[in-house]
Amino acid sequence: MSKLISSTLEQICLHEKRAIISGPFGSNISSKFFVESGIPVIRGNNLSLDYDKFFDDHFVFVTPQKADELKCYAYRNDLIFTAAGTIGQVGVIPENSRYTKYVISNKQIRARIDTKKIDLLYAYYWFSSPWIRAFLIRNNKGSTVPLLTLSEIKDLPIIYPESIDEQKTIISVIDNISKKIEINKKINDYLSDQSSMVA
Repeated sequence: MSKLISSTLEQICLHEKRAIISGPFGSNISSKFFVESGIPVIRGNNLSLDYDKFFDDHFVFVTPQKADELKCYAYRNDLIFTAAGTIGQVGVIPENSRYTKYVISNKQIRARIDTKKIDLLYAYYWFSSPWIRAFLIRNNKGSTVPLLTLSEIKDLPIIYPESIDEQKTIISVIDNISKKIEINKKINDYLSDQSSMVA
């Protein structure tokens, strides 16, 4: 087994400006700016507390001009965190996403991972884990609405094998478990529907 690296989210991100950004002020992306089509806005309903990587639907939109003004773009292979509201939600925009670019809402944080250091899915699974969710909840600064700051998200801890191949092996195991859980959920939902029809 290769050496284990202890790091933070900020340290595994690309060394470029705005590798980690928070969403715009709420007043800059309120419902009055929403339009029928344009650039989709990622919100909490697009993320999950489970290992559902990204829900690529049910968007609101802003115009391309408004998106340029907000400067809060997210692209394929970006990690998205919820910083206000449902703490612990994490998503990753897939390679085959419906749109080539998105903007994040005022409640989201976007991070761009350096995949030469760490596999993107390893980072996603780590930050989606129950222990990171518990860590986030403990660090919640909100009173009525759960809230995390950008600096707290940047400082999120991560431990990973130095070898990318070992990271991929771990990902494969988690993927298999996730698929089995998803199948079990579908079976349970089906049985529940059938029993309600009989009753």
